[in-house]
Amino acid sequence: MHFIRWLGSLILILVMTPLCLAFEPDEMSLRGLWKFRIGDQREWASLDYDDSAWDKIRVPARWENEGFRGYDGYAWYRTSVLIDQSLADKKMVLELGYIDDVDEVFINGVRVGQTGSFPPHFSTAYNALRKYQIPAHLIRFGEENLIAVRVYDSQLEGGIVSGNVRIYTSGVLPPFLIDLTGNWLFNKGKAFNANNHTDILVPGAWENQGYNNYNGYAVYTRKIKLPADVVGQRLVLLAGKIDDADQLYLNGRLMGQTGDYERWSNRDFDGDFRNYFFPPGAFKSDKENILEIRVYDRTGLGGIYEGPVGIMTQDQFRKYWKSKRRN
Repeated sequence: MHFIRWLGSLILILVMTPLCLAFEPDEMSLRGLWKFRIGDQREWASLDYDDSAWDKIRVPARWENEGFRGYDGYAWYRTSVLIDQSLADKKMVLELGYIDDVDEVFINGVRVGQTGSFPPHFSTAYNALRKYQIPAHLIRFGEENLIAVRVYDSQLEGGIVSGNVRIYTSGVLPPFLIDLTGNWLFNKGKAFNANNHTDILVPGAWENQGYNNYNGYAVYTRKIKLPADVVGQRLVLLAGKIDDADQLYLNGRLMGQTGDYERWSNRDFDGDFRNYFFPPGAFKSDKENILEIRVYDRTGLGGIYEGPVGIMTQDQFRKYWKSKRRN
């Protein structure tokens, strides 16, 4: 009887193991020695910058334990990683563990995310796990890719101090006609302000981009063009996750909303993915179209804080969600 039970357990393990392995994400560890320099210069994010004279430092580790004891202020990390061509259809995520206090991340010279707020509006994020989606168009598949991390530490320990440091895949890359990750125009208030706006990264909570502790209304704005053969199709905007309520406008026309934008509802929608559907002809052909996502945040984090964000056809949308359910 014991042998039969043992044999049954062994068969179950053998059957289940391939299934588990099949769903393990592709992963590239970034633990080890990175290039490191104290100070702060924007050119240190550049692909063309020569960092051969920089120090080397273990990651993750407190920089105080790597020869920089007592240092508070700005510093930069740089490293390169080869990303195989076989991963071109996968969504790639950069995980940097825990950073004390604030960080800003660049892939191949392009800013892709930030956590915490730098001076003069300093806000620490030492206890936040860093995960940044890497836009596919920034990746040089089959080649080395530069990762540069700008860090500010106000006191005590500093740097990329602990946690897992890696790049890994996270499902199938959405088949976007237009990938809308990256810079949007942003301003506080209920309407777009052409005279008082800034750039903001999407996705990313606005608290991590200079708007710490802000609760209320804000507007994201993006101008896009679509070719004539696309505007006649049924299109879908994937707007990621938004905290808390939002309204979507296209060329000044309300197209949809999630939650109670006028803040009377008690239900939270911050965990819901936003998918908005456009009828054929909603977009103007070969002209600039203005997308506005108007957000109301009641408390906590605010804004378009998680992707994916982009536009695809309705047929592509069905296939994409079927593939997600399979995986």
